[in-house]
Formats: sequence, C-alpha cells, structure tokens
Amino acid sequence: MEITNDSVSQTTLNNFEAPNDSIIDWIIGSVTDVDADADATTSTAPRIPKVPGTVREKHDYETYYVPKVVSIGPYHFGEPKLQLIEKRKPVIAMKLFSNKEAILSLYETLSEPELVKELRSFYEENSTTEYSDKVFIKMMLLDACFILYFINFLYLGGAEDYSELKSNEIFFVRRDLYLLENQIPFKVLMKLTGDGLLDYIKPFIVFSSFVISSSTEESGDEDDREPNHLLDALHGKHSMIVKAPTLTFDPIKFSGCNFRNVSELADVGIHFKPIKDTLSMTHIEFVKGWWRFSADVKLPRIAVSDYTRPMLLNLMAYETCRCSINDSWVTSYVYLLNSLVDDAEDVKVLRKAWVLDNYLASDKEVVELFDEIGTDLVPSSFAYIEAKYKMQRHYDSWSNTLFSQLKNEYFKSPWAIFALLGALIALFLTGVQTYYTIWSPESKCDDLCQFLKMNHHL
Repeated sequence: MEITNDSVSQTTLNNFEAPNDSIIDWIIGSVTDVDADADATTSTAPRIPKVPGTVREKHDYETYYVPKVVSIGPYHFGEPKLQLIEKRKPVIAMKLFSNKEAILSLYETLSEPELVKELRSFYEENSTTEYSDKVFIKMMLLDACFILYFINFLYLGGAEDYSELKSNEIFFVRRDLYLLENQIPFKVLMKLTGDGLLDYIKPFIVFSSFVISSSTEESGDEDDREPNHLLDALHGKHSMIVKAPTLTFDPIKFSGCNFRNVSELADVGIHFKPIKDTLSMTHIEFVKGWWRFSADVKLPRIAVSDYTRPMLLNLMAYETCRCSINDSWVTSYVYLLNSLVDDAEDVKVLRKAWVLDNYLASDKEVVELFDEIGTDLVPSSFAYIEAKYKMQRHYDSWSNTLFSQLKNEYFKSPWAIFALLGALIALFLTGVQTYYTIWSPESKCDDLCQFLKMNHHL
C-alpha cells in the first residue's frame, strides 16, 4: 500500500494555509520537547492500560513488557536505550509521504481539540500530562508513521529501502509493536490511511500470530468494531467466536476433569489433530471415532518460538485489564495447554500430530514456558467446557479403559500381537475339543466297536 497525498482528505488540505517551514521542521524533528499541559487528564477507564502490578510481580516486567528498541506512545517515551530508533522516526515519516505538506496536514488534523482529548483518554490518568498538545500529537504522528513504515516496507513489500532499520533490529521491533504499554490508538493510524486500514494490516496480524492458519478466510463471526490498538486487533483475531456453544449437559453439575495430560488421554484412545483454517483460540472440537473406542480432539495449531512468551503474556495482561472473565480466551487457552502438557513426551505427541510447532531448542523448553506463564491463571469458567466434558466422559468409560489396557499390554509390538493371536487360537481349539468330547452324539462306529469287543474279546 503506497501512502500518498490521496490518503489525506482534500477538505483537510484546503482548510490550511501554505505550510510554514519552521513548523514542518519542528514536526519532523525528533520529539524531545516536554511541556506540561494542565488540561491533559483522563477520567475514563484507559483502553491502553499499563501492566497491572500483580502481573508485574509475577513475571519479569523488564524482560517481557518493556520495549527493547522502539518506544510507541507515551509510557516509555524518552528512555535512553530507545533513542537510536527515536532519532530515525522523522526520516521515516518523510520517506512515507511524498511531501511536507501532507505531513503538516495530518498534524493539523490530529490537533483538533476534541480528537486530542479522546486520544489522551486512551492512556492512564495523568500519564500524558507532562506533554503539551503539540508534543503529544507530534509523538502520535511520528509513531504512526513508524508503524506503517515497518508494516509496509518490511512485511508487505511496499519498497526496497530497508536502510532505516537494521536486520538485527527487525526481530525486536516486531516484538515491541505488540507490547501492552507500547501502543497508540488505532484511530491515529486510521487518520493516516483511511477506512481501509483493517484490510491493510490484516496480513501483518496473520503474520504476527502464533496460531497457524492455512487459510486467510475466517469462518467465524468477525468483530466489526474498530480495535483500540494493534494488540487489541491481534487479540480480536485470537478470540473471535467461531460458533456459539451448544451445551448438551448441565455445566453447573459438571465436576471438572481428572485427566492429567496428553499422554493419559492418548492411553484411552483420544488423539489430537490441528484445526488448520482459523486463527481463533475459541475453536476446539471433540469428535467420536467410528468404533467408539477412539476420539479426536481438534485444537488450533500453535507455533512456539521466542515471540510466543512475550506476546502471550501481553495478551493475557490486556485481558486482565479490559476483558470480562468469560472473554478471556487467550488466558483460557494457555490454561488448557498447561494442563495438557506435563512433560516433554506430551509436547512430542502434539508435535507429531501437527498441533504444535516447536521452534525452541527442545521440547522441555515448551513445558517450562507453559509452566511459567500458565501458573495461577483464572480462566473463563465456560471456556472449552463442552470439549472438556466429552473428553472426561470418554476418559471415564470402562470400555475405553479396558481397550486401553489391552492395547498397552499386547499391541506394543508385532510379537506381542502374534502371541496374543496364538493364545486365542489355542484357547478356541481347546474349547472345541472339550465340547465334542463331552457333547458329541453317538455314531454307528461306536456300536461296531462295542460288538467287536463282545465277540472277539478285544
């Protein structure tokens, strides 16, 4: 997507006088001015909250919630370690637009008093008061330009000039753009690109997702609302409702699950398969097999890499701040995986089933990852309850338990199967022989034998 003057409203352009070079130079200069604004306060619940204190204490805040190379928004603005890319943002803004007039026009559009007040309300109260309106809007504009530059030029093939970002920075930039405390309102990006932004960034969201989908078309109910920010857009993809649950039992009476891991479920004939056409974590299916002794549990296919831990933690932190308990699908999915993955053998089973792609050094690291982020979670009470109920019923079935025991005792090797078949055949023949010995009817041969014995003294 090429961003030109056409992205800017013609009405907006006509409402401003010829740009003043000093103003333009100030806009595209580094954001260094800090000027207090007494009216820059917010009173509503922030849509871009800070990571809650309880979460900070539980996990390493500096490692998983603080940006490594780029600051987006006011929370980490001005930190010394982030200045290297901060100084490049004005150059990036100039590369994104064809002339200075377009940048000035967008700055003036974002400077509307009501819009400034709304944008400030996205953040926690008093977190933006140290910045004047001019500095705050300049920050929003340059950060939005950086995000669009990164998406367009580095992931969507918009240009060949990658000089403003080094190869070793790209990994961390992608990570930083999805941190909860490193967001700007989606509305700012909309002002720069127009109403087609959602379609424009959809490939980037799919690319950034740790859930793997073989299709770009979703079969569920898309949320038509404008996301609050990039992290919210990613969360919306992962928590999209694929289908309304239709419970076949009373959830109040369901006492929960007593199976421990993937291996225990595999022992009673439950196999795992990937759902390949969705990014949503809400889609889990339980399907009975033909002979009733087996069943398939279908899960969204997940890739575990160095990105996974910080992205999951920030999504769960966002759910802690913004979502109700019944909407915490990411938290519930992590809780489910943590309950299924108990050791490296469980990870191996999921890998072989193509439910989990492991890009870490070992399967043990996957276990450690979910042990760390899945401890003390409070998932939705009704998340996956239908699938859990069916798995528990299958697990408790005496016929499935008997079949499992036979399989474990006799089906581990071909020789064990042959020995079992030989024993069954021998038992069958012994039974046939016993039957005919006891219950066989008399024949003419029997009468002849008796006659010969009587007359020939045999």
